[in-house]
Amino acid sequence: MTYAGDSSIDARVRAVVADFNTRQTKLFIRFALIEGPILLLLAVLIFAFEVIGPDIGVWVLVAVAVIGGFLMSMLLVRLMQARTQAIAQARGDNPLF
Repeated sequence: MTYAGDSSIDARVRAVVADFNTRQTKLFIRFALIEGPILLLLAVLIFAFEVIGPDIGVWVLVAVAVIGGFLMSMLLVRLMQARTQAIAQARGDNPLF
């Protein structure tokens, strides 16, 4: 889409932002498709088949959720850092100054 007063720098920045929005959406979908079945499998093993006692099983579920949240946070921080660097590069900013 072309805008009035569109410069090549603005177009490059919009392209970078669109690319990273797509990457972020894919990251959320992949993470949900991995984390969801893991938590579901653990819940079934803990509460339906009682492989692990429910008292301990709740803590296992909490631990998996916390680890997943930490991993998601790390991945998002890395993605945001890469986005910031890509936008600066698209604008032609010199990182030395």
